[in-house]
Amino acid sequence: MHRLEKMISAIEIILRHVHEGIVIADREGRVVYVNDANERITGLDNKKILGRYVKDVVPESSLIEVIETGREKLGTRTRVRDKYVISNIVPIYDGAEIIGSISVFLDITEVENLNIKLKKAQEQIDKLSKQLSTFLGDGQFIVGKNPMMQKVIYIAQKAAGVNSNVLITGESGTGKEVMARFIHNAGPRKDKPFVAVNCGAIPETLLESELFGYEPGAFTGAGNRGKAGIFELANGGTIFLDEIGDMSLSLQVKLLRVLQDKEIRRLGGIDKIKLDVRVMAATNKPLEKMVAEKTFREDLYYRLNVIQISLPPLRERKEDIPLYVRFLLDKLSGQLKAACPKISPGAMKALMNYDFPGNIRELENILEKSMVMDEDGNIDTDDLPDILSAHTGARGFYVETEGRWPTLKEVEKTLLEKTLAVFSNKTRAAEVLGISRATLYRMLDESTGKGVSR
Repeated sequence: MHRLEKMISAIEIILRHVHEGIVIADREGRVVYVNDANERITGLDNKKILGRYVKDVVPESSLIEVIETGREKLGTRTRVRDKYVISNIVPIYDGAEIIGSISVFLDITEVENLNIKLKKAQEQIDKLSKQLSTFLGDGQFIVGKNPMMQKVIYIAQKAAGVNSNVLITGESGTGKEVMARFIHNAGPRKDKPFVAVNCGAIPETLLESELFGYEPGAFTGAGNRGKAGIFELANGGTIFLDEIGDMSLSLQVKLLRVLQDKEIRRLGGIDKIKLDVRVMAATNKPLEKMVAEKTFREDLYYRLNVIQISLPPLRERKEDIPLYVRFLLDKLSGQLKAACPKISPGAMKALMNYDFPGNIRELENILEKSMVMDEDGNIDTDDLPDILSAHTGARGFYVETEGRWPTLKEVEKTLLEKTLAVFSNKTRAAEVLGISRATLYRMLDESTGKGVSR
């Protein structure tokens, strides 16, 4: 009898009762032994395996490699048909000669499937975290189911990883400073200062000293100890120049020099101060048009506009409104120290139909007013500001019809009610509706079924 077969025969009773799968190959790489657990784990027919070359049965097997190298392989993951097994494979010696190898393995298919599902779930969570909603530590919110906003968030994430200047454009209230903070907080400067200045809110005579600081006695009214400017305060971190389009041409020249030289000189000072500051700017003005009109320096524009992020207005991404509503209601409930209210389908539809010229800032203002007016913990159309009701009435307002299409009379009645809620003077209401005062009264008579006092 072959030496390997003698060894197997001596311990076969043990091998047969081992729960793990066992495969033994001889020096030529033929399968000479498999236990019952092998068939149970792999689904392979033991009778069809015996005597065959290992590579013909399981091409990925490491049994041959162990025979050829004499080195054991522990914790080897192998695919067998539709199963995954993890094996410990060691050479079999007869004295100093290798006469075969043995693999002892366990089924890890279920664990492997769980790992695959876990990986996919984690990828989905990461995608949602990055593209759908990103919360900032200061209670701000960046969100975007809308494809335009998803692209904006993608660019912002890219911008966070570099030190290039960023120009953020968009209408008032779209969240330009929020976006700047997001980029800062997602980057390597997150633990350094973020200093914001509104260039349009500070008089030109004071803006220069605010930006660059001043030495004692630099001008009338200057402090005795001087003052560090915003650029110095932001050193190591980020400076956010909001409403950059309102900066005067003379100050634009000085800002350009700072961006080029990466140093400042305080007003009235001699010494230059080296800076390591990332600059982000924002505007709601058409800078390209201003460059063409010579009201904004072209060289400064290109210096600032290394990475441009254009925030779309809320009216162009209405699918994001429900996400903002939920976030803002939760935020406002904390500020107002009140329970977070629900919002009715009618009120949500009214918000979805509104154009929000003031964008997210206006949405937050509307929700705060609605929370103040609400008395039952459920914001309905009656709790919304009148201006929203008037706008909604003109652009597809909500009519409670229990899911069916409203009749013309119902729409007419709702429009009259909403118009009169905003314009109590009936003459003015008739003008807004484009009808005569007499027609208004007639319509009111028909909608109420009784005469109306003129």
